[in-house]
Amino acid sequence: MKIGTVSIAHPITLAPLEEHSNPCFRALMKRFGASLVCSERVDAEHIVRGDRRALRTLSTPPGESPSVGQISGADPVVMADAARIVEAQGFNIVDLNFDCPVRRLTDRGEGGAMLADPAAIASIVATTVRAVSIPVSIKIRSGPDAQNETAVEVAQQAEAAGAAAISVHGRSVAQGYVGEADWGVVSRVKQAVTVPVIGSGSIRTAADAVRFLRQSGADAVAIGRGCLGHPWIFRQARAILSSGKTTPDPTARERVRAMLDLVEDEFRFYGPAVALRRMPRKRGYFARFLAEHAAFREAVHAIKNLVQFRRLVRELWRI
Repeated sequence: MKIGTVSIAHPITLAPLEEHSNPCFRALMKRFGASLVCSERVDAEHIVRGDRRALRTLSTPPGESPSVGQISGADPVVMADAARIVEAQGFNIVDLNFDCPVRRLTDRGEGGAMLADPAAIASIVATTVRAVSIPVSIKIRSGPDAQNETAVEVAQQAEAAGAAAISVHGRSVAQGYVGEADWGVVSRVKQAVTVPVIGSGSIRTAADAVRFLRQSGADAVAIGRGCLGHPWIFRQARAILSSGKTTPDPTARERVRAMLDLVEDEFRFYGPAVALRRMPRKRGYFARFLAEHAAFREAVHAIKNLVQFRRLVRELWRI
């Protein structure tokens, strides 16, 4: 698959995950087989203002390519200016988020709220495409709600405006993340455009990812919450695609090693204060696969530094 001039090795990719998809997380997912990784969504206005947190989120190490930087906003000029910065940061693709259902975005007419206005999305796409030399993609949902499916119209207008790929999450904005995703809407978008279509939603296992590709006809699948605590999902999905057989689940030791690698990387990336605040997330989504998860979840609250975290891991899992 190619998105504009960017070649993607295989169709198993990482979806953007708010509060998760920092460079450390993306590096781990790429290590376990994701062909394309995407940053978490960043407000275009924050990027243009030079906000330090926004620019740190939009950092991409040289070995990460191919990678996507995702931005959101409603002003075509601001989005174009932010896209230039995404390109300057070293990302290979800039993705425009018209998908996010979070109220603080939709209340100001951004993210998923824009699916009610396909022409406005097309205007942003056209302005952004003119501003950068890297491919521009968009992320959308089925539509504002169950009664208003605008995905096909949005995708067609975006393609006409120069979008190089369309990512479709199979739920409406009103659904948020509740209920099963409708993979049929991904199929309808795929049939309506000629650019690559990437789909997501209700991908919990490697088998789900492969079933989604076969049922929807999409060019690629983007795995979101299904990879939390289980980055092996990318490798397992690739194995099913190539041979029909999955690879074994990781051992407890392998799971703990991956968790420790991620925590250590975040201490280096953020510094101790921020990394400690983020640590309970690792407790939640890695530890759920481990027999000692209850003791671990309780003990994490008392951790004050990386040395104590390493000691806790050694005591529980002898690693």
